[in-house]
Amino acid sequence: MEPNPPADEAAAAVPDPRDRRHGPRRSGADRRAGKPAPAGVERRQGDRRASDRRTEPPVPEQYRAGARHMNEYPLLADEMEFINAMNAYRQKYAKPFPTWSEVLHVLKALGYRKEDGGEPPSHSS
Repeated sequence: MEPNPPADEAAAAVPDPRDRRHGPRRSGADRRAGKPAPAGVERRQGDRRASDRRTEPPVPEQYRAGARHMNEYPLLADEMEFINAMNAYRQKYAKPFPTWSEVLHVLKALGYRKEDGGEPPSHSS
């Protein structure tokens, strides 16, 4: 048994003639500087993020119903009572999104009952 096997010979340091790199690859200089762009290619200058098509489009005020805050329109006393009751229920039972059954339970606890017979009240605007 040999104590130390012989080391491999050093590889020849002959560059590969197919290698087209002539200098450091990340020199920081723009290799396209001073050359005309090929036909049909646009080379943009500056910050393109300002005109990004994925940015939020402007929304007219009449379509911003979901973005309204509570203080932007008056609430009726019944509405405030219901909101406060739902917030208290959510906090007490640690339910950020109560089910519809739980909402009905809160409504019944507030004293709301289904009307007997007749047509449901119409909601005309």
